[in-house]
Amino acid sequence: MSMNTEEQSISQGIMIQIFSWLLVKSLIRFRCVSKFHNSLVFEQSFMDLHLSNYSKINHGNTNLIAYPYDVCYSIEQEKFSKIENFDKFYDHTKYDWACFDYVNGLFCVWNTLWITIFNPATREVRYFPYLKCFDGKFTCSIGFEPEENKYKVVLTSDVHKGLSRAWVFTLGIDKSWREMIKYDRHDFHIIPHRSGICISGTLYRFNYYPEFCIVAFDVKSEIFTSITIPIEFGNNLDKNKRIKDYMLIEVNGKLGILNFSEVYRTRNMDLWIFGEEEWEHQIFQFPLGWNLRDMLFHAQNICMYGGEEIAFAINIEYAFFCFFYNVKNKSWRHYEVQNFCNWGGNIYTYSERLFPLENIGSPTKIARQFDSSLTKIAKGIGDFVSWSARLIQ
Repeated sequence: MSMNTEEQSISQGIMIQIFSWLLVKSLIRFRCVSKFHNSLVFEQSFMDLHLSNYSKINHGNTNLIAYPYDVCYSIEQEKFSKIENFDKFYDHTKYDWACFDYVNGLFCVWNTLWITIFNPATREVRYFPYLKCFDGKFTCSIGFEPEENKYKVVLTSDVHKGLSRAWVFTLGIDKSWREMIKYDRHDFHIIPHRSGICISGTLYRFNYYPEFCIVAFDVKSEIFTSITIPIEFGNNLDKNKRIKDYMLIEVNGKLGILNFSEVYRTRNMDLWIFGEEEWEHQIFQFPLGWNLRDMLFHAQNICMYGGEEIAFAINIEYAFFCFFYNVKNKSWRHYEVQNFCNWGGNIYTYSERLFPLENIGSPTKIARQFDSSLTKIAKGIGDFVSWSARLIQ
């Protein structure tokens, strides 16, 4: 029995509901089906619906990813798989040292020459407009404001031993950087090589001048404030001077500081969790039976996983292990990732996010920077040739 077209078709409303539960990778493929599918995927109302529905089955940051060198892998229990979407990103950054920041599906990667934004789910890489401060020292952070679903990239430039200038770029809205703070309004010196963290619409970073504290940036109001660190933490920092052994971390939606500077000597790690007005201190011990001298603890190899667990990616005698400490239950678990490559990169927890980057910045690095460099090189060669010619004469 044949059915007419009207009986066979599915209404657009039902189709939209079905699509809102799909993987981002599948939605990107559907863009090639028709004009309707192409325009639907990046409509704001659909992106909000997808964020709501997809997060219910994805449970937030559930993917543990490892990024050693030029390849990125998804790690699940004892298995790993290559994430093809990261290959395009590596093509853009493989020749440059860079710092990584991550929030809600987007990576912000930067060095002193450029700032780029990357969405692995949509395979988009975009470079931000050129700023003169790229020639100097600056720190870059990416934050997400959940009430209005807005991403903002914040650039702070330390010129005279403090947070002299700051700019913000709202993704999908701004076409150029907006300067927020004029000279000498704040006396902060944000540590550039330590990753920031965004929790419930607030960006946090370590500050070490004129005093060690935590700088907080409210993504919605675009206001900077500071948080005093716990006294015990400050005493330990003054004692060992090893800032690389500390990191900011999110614990059940709250700001935390993890200190692993004493792990080799005592097997203990210190965790401070910031409440409404004061810090709560916890001490937990790495499991017995493991030789810590064979392990390397570094902030790049540690991240939160699933809200309640702290994940540690560690090489032990050419084998790769993932250790997890449950902050709530105060318990450990671990597994070995079979046949994994020799470790030497970063780990993150990552969740897909349907957010387009096509109208942001440029798809290639800023030509102006490299043109000026080439011009200087060419001029130097020309001057050398002229000088050599005069010597010969």
